[in-house]
Amino acid sequence: MYKSFLAVFLLIFAPAAVFSQAVYRAGTLPQFNLNIRISDNLKLNNKLESRQIFSEREEEQQTRNRFRYERADLTMVLTRKLSAANTLGGGYLIRLEEGRFAHRLIQQFNNVTNHEYARIAHRIVTDETFRRDSSVQVRLRYRIGFEKALNGINIDPKEFYAKLNNEYLGIYEDKSADLEIRALLALGYNATDNNRIEMGFEYRVNEFNKSVQSQQYWLAVSWFISI
Repeated sequence: MYKSFLAVFLLIFAPAAVFSQAVYRAGTLPQFNLNIRISDNLKLNNKLESRQIFSEREEEQQTRNRFRYERADLTMVLTRKLSAANTLGGGYLIRLEEGRFAHRLIQQFNNVTNHEYARIAHRIVTDETFRRDSSVQVRLRYRIGFEKALNGINIDPKEFYAKLNNEYLGIYEDKSADLEIRALLALGYNATDNNRIEMGFEYRVNEFNKSVQSQQYWLAVSWFISI
Protein backbone atom coordinates (compact mmCIF):
# COMPACT_ATOMS: atom_id res chain seq x y z
CA MET A 1 0.00 0.00 0.00
CA TYR A 2 2.84 2.39 0.77
CA LYS A 3 4.16 1.94 -2.80
CA SER A 4 0.89 3.34 -4.11
CA PHE A 5 1.22 6.20 -1.62
CA LEU A 6 4.65 7.11 -3.05
CA ALA A 7 3.25 7.00 -6.56
CA VAL A 8 0.66 9.60 -5.56
CA PHE A 9 3.52 11.88 -4.40
CA LEU A 10 5.08 11.82 -7.84
CA LEU A 11 1.82 12.38 -9.69
CA ILE A 12 0.88 15.40 -7.59
CA PHE A 13 4.14 17.21 -6.98
CA ALA A 14 6.49 16.44 -9.85
CA PRO A 15 4.40 18.23 -12.53
CA ALA A 16 3.93 21.19 -10.19
CA ALA A 17 7.69 21.65 -9.74
CA VAL A 18 8.34 21.49 -13.49
CA PHE A 19 5.56 23.86 -14.53
CA SER A 20 5.84 26.27 -11.60
CA GLN A 21 5.13 29.97 -11.72
CA ALA A 22 7.71 32.70 -12.36
CA VAL A 23 8.85 32.89 -8.73
CA TYR A 24 9.71 29.64 -6.97
CA ARG A 25 12.23 27.67 -4.91
CA ALA A 26 12.74 23.91 -4.92
CA GLY A 27 15.02 21.90 -2.67
CA THR A 28 15.37 19.68 0.37
CA LEU A 29 14.22 20.25 3.94
CA PRO A 30 15.91 17.78 6.36
CA GLN A 31 14.91 17.92 10.01
CA PHE A 32 15.99 16.19 13.23
CA ASN A 33 13.75 16.22 16.31
CA LEU A 34 14.84 15.13 19.80
CA ASN A 35 12.07 15.02 22.41
CA ILE A 36 13.29 14.84 26.01
CA ARG A 37 10.82 13.94 28.77
CA ILE A 38 11.65 16.01 31.84
CA SER A 39 8.73 14.88 33.99
CA ASP A 40 5.22 13.46 33.57
CA ASN A 41 3.94 16.87 32.44
CA LEU A 42 7.01 18.56 30.95
CA LYS A 43 8.76 17.83 27.67
CA LEU A 44 11.56 19.63 25.81
CA ASN A 45 11.51 19.47 22.02
CA ASN A 46 14.80 20.21 20.24
CA LYS A 47 14.66 20.60 16.47
CA LEU A 48 17.50 21.12 14.00
CA GLU A 49 16.36 22.01 10.49
CA SER A 50 18.16 23.18 7.36
CA ARG A 51 17.17 24.17 3.82
CA GLN A 52 19.10 23.43 0.64
CA ILE A 53 17.97 24.90 -2.68
CA PHE A 54 18.61 23.17 -6.01
CA SER A 55 16.50 25.30 -8.33
CA GLU A 56 15.03 28.80 -8.00
CA ARG A 57 13.75 31.72 -9.98
CA GLU A 58 13.12 35.30 -8.89
CA GLU A 59 10.73 37.71 -10.56
CA GLU A 60 12.04 38.90 -13.94
CA GLN A 61 15.17 36.72 -13.61
CA GLN A 62 16.42 33.53 -15.23
CA THR A 63 16.06 30.15 -13.59
CA ARG A 64 19.11 29.11 -11.57
CA ASN A 65 19.70 25.36 -11.27
CA ARG A 66 22.47 25.12 -8.72
CA PHE A 67 23.01 24.02 -5.13
CA ARG A 68 22.68 26.71 -2.46
CA TYR A 69 22.69 26.14 1.29
CA GLU A 70 20.09 28.63 2.43
CA ARG A 71 19.86 28.45 6.21
CA ALA A 72 19.93 26.41 9.43
CA ASP A 73 17.50 26.64 12.37
CA LEU A 74 17.85 25.40 15.94
CA THR A 75 14.59 25.42 17.93
CA MET A 76 13.93 24.58 21.58
CA VAL A 77 10.35 24.46 22.87
CA LEU A 78 9.31 23.49 26.40
CA THR A 79 5.76 22.10 26.60
CA ARG A 80 3.52 21.41 29.57
CA LYS A 81 0.73 18.86 29.46
CA LEU A 82 -2.56 20.45 30.49
CA SER A 83 -4.75 17.39 29.93
CA ALA A 84 -4.73 14.14 27.99
CA ALA A 85 -5.23 16.04 24.72
CA ASN A 86 -3.86 19.56 25.32
CA THR A 87 -0.38 21.01 25.78
CA LEU A 88 0.92 24.56 26.16
CA GLY A 89 4.46 25.57 25.27
CA GLY A 90 6.98 28.31 24.73
CA GLY A 91 10.40 28.40 23.16
CA TYR A 92 13.18 30.03 21.21
CA LEU A 93 14.65 29.69 17.70
CA ILE A 94 18.00 30.86 16.42
CA ARG A 95 18.56 31.01 12.64
CA LEU A 96 21.75 31.38 10.62
CA GLU A 97 21.06 32.70 7.12
CA GLU A 98 23.59 34.28 4.77
CA GLY A 99 26.02 34.81 7.63
CA ARG A 100 23.48 36.66 9.80
CA PHE A 101 21.54 35.52 12.86
CA ALA A 102 17.83 35.88 13.51
CA HIS A 103 16.08 35.21 16.83
CA ARG A 104 12.49 34.09 17.36
CA LEU A 105 10.25 33.76 20.42
CA ILE A 106 7.56 31.08 20.19
CA GLN A 107 4.26 30.51 22.00
CA GLN A 108 2.10 27.51 21.09
CA PHE A 109 -0.97 25.43 21.99
CA ASN A 110 -1.51 21.85 20.80
CA ASN A 111 -4.57 19.62 20.80
CA VAL A 112 -4.17 15.97 19.78
CA THR A 113 -7.00 13.43 19.72
CA ASN A 114 -7.03 9.79 18.65
CA HIS A 115 -10.01 8.64 16.62
CA GLU A 116 -10.81 5.23 15.22
CA TYR A 117 -9.96 6.36 11.67
CA ALA A 118 -7.05 8.75 12.31
CA ARG A 119 -5.02 10.84 14.74
CA ILE A 120 -5.93 14.52 14.43
CA ALA A 121 -3.71 17.33 15.72
CA HIS A 122 -4.43 21.06 15.93
CA ARG A 123 -1.67 23.58 16.60
CA ILE A 124 -1.91 27.33 17.18
CA VAL A 125 1.36 29.30 17.30
CA THR A 126 2.32 32.94 17.67
CA ASP A 127 5.93 33.98 17.17
CA GLU A 128 8.06 37.11 16.94
CA THR A 129 11.24 37.22 14.84
CA PHE A 130 14.01 39.74 15.49
CA ARG A 131 16.74 40.64 12.98
CA ARG A 132 19.35 43.35 13.10
CA ASP A 133 18.38 46.41 11.04
CA SER A 134 14.89 44.98 10.34
CA SER A 135 11.42 45.43 11.79
CA VAL A 136 10.03 42.75 14.08
CA GLN A 137 8.07 40.12 12.19
CA VAL A 138 4.95 38.79 13.93
CA ARG A 139 3.15 35.65 12.78
CA LEU A 140 -0.03 33.80 13.74
CA ARG A 141 -0.10 30.16 12.63
CA TYR A 142 -2.77 27.46 12.57
CA ARG A 143 -2.06 23.90 11.50
CA ILE A 144 -4.28 20.84 11.29
CA GLY A 145 -2.67 17.45 10.82
CA PHE A 146 -3.86 13.90 10.16
CA GLU A 147 -2.01 10.63 10.77
CA LYS A 148 -3.41 7.30 9.58
CA ALA A 149 -1.98 3.82 9.98
CA LEU A 150 -1.58 1.99 6.68
CA ASN A 151 -2.00 -1.37 8.40
CA GLY A 152 -4.82 -1.71 10.89
CA ILE A 153 -6.14 1.02 13.18
CA ASN A 154 -3.16 1.93 15.39
CA ILE A 155 0.34 3.00 14.31
CA ASP A 156 2.34 0.13 15.79
CA PRO A 157 6.12 -0.45 15.73
CA LYS A 158 7.59 -1.50 12.37
CA GLU A 159 4.57 -0.16 10.50
CA PHE A 160 4.03 2.58 7.94
CA TYR A 161 1.59 5.47 8.24
CA ALA A 162 0.36 8.39 6.13
CA LYS A 163 0.56 12.02 7.25
CA LEU A 164 -1.18 15.11 5.92
CA ASN A 165 -0.67 18.66 7.24
CA ASN A 166 -2.33 21.91 6.20
CA GLU A 167 -1.10 25.18 7.73
CA TYR A 168 -2.00 28.87 7.41
CA LEU A 169 0.32 31.68 8.52
CA GLY A 170 -0.66 35.30 8.90
CA ILE A 171 2.46 37.48 8.68
CA TYR A 172 2.86 41.12 9.70
CA GLU A 173 6.10 43.07 9.24
CA ASP A 174 6.90 46.74 8.68
CA LYS A 175 3.21 47.74 8.33
CA SER A 176 2.68 45.09 5.66
CA ALA A 177 0.57 41.92 5.96
CA ASP A 178 0.90 38.66 4.05
CA LEU A 179 -0.43 35.11 4.09
CA GLU A 180 1.44 31.84 3.64
CA ILE A 181 -0.24 28.50 2.99
CA ARG A 182 1.52 25.16 3.45
CA ALA A 183 0.57 21.58 2.62
CA LEU A 184 2.55 18.45 3.47
CA LEU A 185 1.93 14.89 2.30
CA ALA A 186 4.29 12.35 3.85
CA LEU A 187 4.92 8.67 4.39
CA GLY A 188 6.13 7.70 7.86
CA TYR A 189 7.75 4.59 9.31
CA ASN A 190 7.36 3.90 13.03
CA ALA A 191 10.48 1.88 13.81
CA THR A 192 9.72 1.86 17.55
CA ASP A 193 7.50 3.88 19.85
CA ASN A 194 10.45 6.27 20.36
CA ASN A 195 11.99 6.32 16.88
CA ARG A 196 10.29 7.19 13.59
CA ILE A 197 11.15 8.75 10.25
CA GLU A 198 9.03 10.59 7.68
CA MET A 199 9.59 11.51 4.05
CA GLY A 200 7.26 13.58 1.90
CA PHE A 201 6.66 16.63 -0.24
CA GLU A 202 5.74 20.06 1.07
CA TYR A 203 4.25 22.87 -0.99
CA ARG A 204 4.19 26.51 0.17
CA VAL A 205 2.81 29.67 -1.40
CA ASN A 206 3.07 33.23 -0.06
CA GLU A 207 3.54 36.88 -1.09
CA PHE A 208 -0.16 37.34 -1.79
CA ASN A 209 0.46 41.06 -1.31
CA LYS A 210 2.48 41.10 -4.57
CA SER A 211 1.48 40.75 -8.20
CA VAL A 212 3.20 37.34 -8.47
CA GLN A 213 3.05 34.78 -5.67
CA SER A 214 6.18 32.97 -4.49
CA GLN A 215 5.94 29.18 -4.47
CA GLN A 216 8.13 26.61 -2.78
CA TYR A 217 8.57 22.87 -3.36
CA TRP A 218 10.43 20.87 -0.72
CA LEU A 219 11.45 17.26 -0.33
CA ALA A 220 11.04 16.94 3.45
CA VAL A 221 12.82 14.26 5.50
CA SER A 222 12.24 14.21 9.27
CA TRP A 223 13.66 11.98 12.00
CA PHE A 224 11.99 11.90 15.42
CA ILE A 225 13.57 10.44 18.57
CA SER A 226 12.08 10.47 22.09
CA ILE A 227 14.05 9.79 25.24
